[in-house]
Amino acid sequence: MSAIHNYYPPYSPTSPTSTFVDDSEQSYGRRTSDTSISVTSTFTAASTITSQPYLPIAEKFYSPTSNAFINSPTHSEYPIEHVDVEAIWYRKYFIQKQHPTFIGITESYGTVIVSLMLDGTTINNNRDNIYWYRYILRKKESPDDRGVLAGPPPPSPLNDPPWDVLLRMISRELVQPRLKKLITTPELSEKLLALDEDRLQTTYKVGVLYCAPSQTTEEEWFSNTLTSDAFSDFLELLGTKVKLSEFGGFSGGLDTKTNETGDYSVYDDETIKNYEIMYHVSTMLPYETSNKYQITRKRHIGNDIVCIIFQDVAKPFSPSSIRSQFLHVYVIVSPVVFELDDEFGGRTSTQIGYRVEVVCKDGVPYFGPPLPDPPIFQDSTSLRKFLVATIINGQNAAWKTPKLSEPFQRARGGIIQDIANKLVPFSNEVAPPPPQPPKKLSHVELNYILKRLFVDRLKFGGVPPDMTNVKELLEKGANPNIRIPQPRPLREKGGCQHCTFCPNHNSKPISSSPSINHKLHKLPNILFATIALADDPDYIKFLINYGVETMPKDSHFPNAFVFAATHKRVETMKCLLENVPALSDPESVDSAINDTYNSAYSRNTNKNGNKLCAAYGNKLWNGISFAFKIKS
Repeated sequence: MSAIHNYYPPYSPTSPTSTFVDDSEQSYGRRTSDTSISVTSTFTAASTITSQPYLPIAEKFYSPTSNAFINSPTHSEYPIEHVDVEAIWYRKYFIQKQHPTFIGITESYGTVIVSLMLDGTTINNNRDNIYWYRYILRKKESPDDRGVLAGPPPPSPLNDPPWDVLLRMISRELVQPRLKKLITTPELSEKLLALDEDRLQTTYKVGVLYCAPSQTTEEEWFSNTLTSDAFSDFLELLGTKVKLSEFGGFSGGLDTKTNETGDYSVYDDETIKNYEIMYHVSTMLPYETSNKYQITRKRHIGNDIVCIIFQDVAKPFSPSSIRSQFLHVYVIVSPVVFELDDEFGGRTSTQIGYRVEVVCKDGVPYFGPPLPDPPIFQDSTSLRKFLVATIINGQNAAWKTPKLSEPFQRARGGIIQDIANKLVPFSNEVAPPPPQPPKKLSHVELNYILKRLFVDRLKFGGVPPDMTNVKELLEKGANPNIRIPQPRPLREKGGCQHCTFCPNHNSKPISSSPSINHKLHKLPNILFATIALADDPDYIKFLINYGVETMPKDSHFPNAFVFAATHKRVETMKCLLENVPALSDPESVDSAINDTYNSAYSRNTNKNGNKLCAAYGNKLWNGISFAFKIKS
């Protein structure tokens, strides 16, 4: 949208008149009115034509232009809407004049490209010269910001105007060194011209789908090979039938060399000057006998934005009837026959007209031309001009829906960024994005880090990991009771085949026993790993406070007190008895030991072995408790 900054008396340069429809207008789907008229269908007799109930995807609205049949061509001159006519500014005002281009990054707009030039001077009432500057601010979101502003004069005819001052007048974010000044080359001008005029469309491809009276589904509509005389007559008024292999105009994606998309189509470049329309007529596209979905036909019509639905008999139509991500505007046309009265009141002749309604998906803003009241066209020329204007305005309006505009905005942003990267490689460094917060680690990642801290110490020996690091991981959510793999099985002198701590049995280490699973070598949690590494009561107390299990659920291990006893961690044993009262019960100690030897991995041992282990548990506890009593 253009803007005038009135720092000085207003400047009125020659500029195109805008017919742009503002985005603030309400979005509707459109229907005909409920007006009753005396008409008769070509195929079925009816005294009235009224609108029918439709699905909520298309709301109903109506805007009449006349209370009579449209017969005069004067009613068929319709303005083109929803087009950014000021997109030609760069072609009209800039491209033939020397001007700089500024490229950089701003916080609000992202990457921007600014064209700025001295447009002219005027003289005010005090006979002072007023200098007028014209600018185009391009950003990812369209339309561009365009305007004319009054600014300071150049220092001298040989010097440039104060560009930095002018940029700040456009926006406070447009300051150097955020923006780099470039000389505008012909190559850059061509890129900017293509970027600005990308939506100034003069060629349109439109679907035309024939619907027989008994058909209700899109598969049936797309499979039609035979049509009615009424549909053939309609195609004749719609445009010129062209042979594609001999056609050199806008093809709308149809093949003009090998006839893979059919032999003929309907084309129009006469109704509105400088606009070309290629119609994708369903019955002229190739028919595939083995494909009920008719992919070739659907590929063309389903990728159009506007589709004309021709019905031999008027029926309710909903946009959801055709599955398509692109179709947004449907023009429903059906023939009607009405009788003409002579001057004496007698009915002398009949004439064919066409009933028209327009249906849109939600989100399409209002567009013209408005439907007449009643919505019947008697004159074929008037109908053709109305349809072409509706097609052009409907597609222009549909581009503003999120479904179609968001991919365009992303592509436009990519083009702007690509131009900036090629011309200003360091533009990304001008205004770096704000620092992102550190990524929050998942529980799985926290557990893995905690496990590796202890595994590395067990593997290479040494003291437990730094308590501060372990505390940080636990506070972030790491599980203190994760199982810790041991790099090697424990080897005690004279170790028992059924446990890692029994000194009364001489046999091979655990790793050589095929009946014992390797999981047996995983310590229940980081408390047991700490006990295996050092006799550090402060570390043990710290872990207990964070909820580490001293009586693990893993039946392959005894409780922490017994495990500390096997490693001769006297200070750790004292700490455990002081902080976990249950560990001071001899029966719980013996039970933990006995449970360890009665696990699933040691039940296949002989009963004498289990008795020996149980006896050792009692002996171990009695010895430890006696030693503590003496010291106390």
